Amino acid sequence: MALTVDVIRATEDEEVLVDLLSNEGRRLLPDELFQDTDRYYESLDTIPPGIRAMAGIYPFSVSMGMDDLAWHFNNHSDERHIRETLNGLRELEMPQIADLFEAAWRILEPYLADMRPGYYRNQGFSKWVRECGIQQQIDPMNEVIWDYCKKAGDLGLLESWVLYVRKHPERCVVAEEQP
Repeated sequence: MALTVDVIRATEDEEVLVDLLSNEGRRLLPDELFQDTDRYYESLDTIPPGIRAMAGIYPFSVSMGMDDLAWHFNNHSDERHIRETLNGLRELEMPQIADLFEAAWRILEPYLADMRPGYYRNQGFSKWVRECGIQQQIDPMNEVIWDYCKKAGDLGLLESWVLYVRKHPERCVVAEEQP
């Protein structure tokens, strides 16, 4: 069943709201879409902008919870994904994090082609990003993002979902028919 503005407004618990938004994302972007990346990216144009933004930043949220910016770009080096993440951060009204993400993209962009096939694998990714000077450039950005996540509490970057959906519930639902 599709998420509605009324359900969003009636949901007071933040974690329950994140679960509802996650379920709506899974409903609109079923698992089988992830098997065909071209089809997945095409389907993003058909879903509400808030859910699209949430889908765009979810992997980034996981990366920042487990690793850092360099590892995120290593694991998600497809330019379409990077663009979706950046657009998602902007849609979710996180300009400081979006600016840091974009700056990291500029730093890592010359290396993305090497990262895709695992060019660095002979020496290990962590060593490679240090030797290339990448890590030293993005460490200050990591610190700002990690500090944001710590202040946001248990939800980390996903706290932005709650703030956004409370402000723009209509941007997170499939258009509702008027009676």
